Amino acid sequence: MTVSEKVAYLKGLADGLGIKDSTNEGKLMLAVIDVLESMAGDLEAVDAHAKGLSDSISDINEDMEYLEDLCIGDIDDDDEDYDDADDDANVSCTGCCGSCGGDEQEYEVTCPKCGETITVFEEDLDFGSIRCPKCDAELEFDMSSDDDKDKKDK
Repeated sequence: MTVSEKVAYLKGLADGLGIKDSTNEGKLMLAVIDVLESMAGDLEAVDAHAKGLSDSISDINEDMEYLEDLCIGDIDDDDEDYDDADDDANVSCTGCCGSCGGDEQEYEVTCPKCGETITVFEEDLDFGSIRCPKCDAELEFDMSSDDDKDKKDK
């Protein structure tokens, strides 16, 4: 029995018992039944919405499985002998942390505002500037070569 059916039963029971809004108790009972009826309607709407969302999620899961099969299904078939040791061997280091022997160039820069020494990696220089982690000053980098500067001066 649904909540709406139970509320309808209570409403019928109140009618059958002759509960009227002429007494204080009758007003209270009928008001409670009205609130329950309203709540039952809201609950049914929430249930319908939840079912719709559940169906949508199921559809998305099916689509994702299809896409996974398209994109990585062949990879899984080729890598049957794959294990964690292969995982370490296939990682290529960018040298960003310096701990793995990467060959990315790193530079030490001193902030002119606070004097903090900052390690800057080559790929950070591509942005043209960084912020000092200590004082938040903007440190700008001129990446043009000395040859470019000589040509501009002439």
